[in-house]
Amino acid sequence: MRRHADLLAVAVLSALLALWSNRWSDGDLITATWFFDAVAGGFPLRRHWLLSGVLHDGLKWLAVLVWLGLLAGWCVLRLRGTAAVLRARLAFLLVASLLAVIAVNLARAQSAHSCPWYVADFGGSGQFFRLLDTRPEEAGPGKCLPSGHAATAFMWLALLPVLAGGWRRLALTGVLLLGGLAGTVQVARGAHFPSHILLSAALCALVVWVCAMLARK
Repeated sequence: MRRHADLLAVAVLSALLALWSNRWSDGDLITATWFFDAVAGGFPLRRHWLLSGVLHDGLKWLAVLVWLGLLAGWCVLRLRGTAAVLRARLAFLLVASLLAVIAVNLARAQSAHSCPWYVADFGGSGQFFRLLDTRPEEAGPGKCLPSGHAATAFMWLALLPVLAGGWRRLALTGVLLLGGLAGTVQVARGAHFPSHILLSAALCALVVWVCAMLARK
């Protein structure tokens, strides 16, 4: 339990920050306003080649390629019957990271919260509402909370249970920075509010923590 306190800390702190940004303050709305052009009635960076093409699509496909590369490595080691410890660590990393992404996307599919660009305050038609509030009649298309794109970064929190010492701290820092970058890109494009990013981090950390407890890592 103590060994994975960092994962629980990420989950709890991220959830609390999400509540602060969305429910206990106007952080979500204020942040989205920074990137919204009221004159044009939209988010100018929504289709910017760097944010949309490189930092959104590029990061997503990079995560897919890395995951598939790790799977291929596990298959090679399995066929050779060597490096049992490394195989076990790779297996945990592959399963936990995949489950984290699946959990985020399942939660997103059930969400009534819409992306900023679908909200009336930012050129859409849906009504903004806060976490834990009853869904309004005109909530928009929904299916935007938590952030699926941020999960392609936070899924790598699954590295923590298979690492120790300085490597673990380095991995935690790197994943949080990558998740912050992916989240900032989506906020700037008008695709997500900050709370969506934070809840993605919280859910990924929680899923990895549960996997670590079950696997007794």
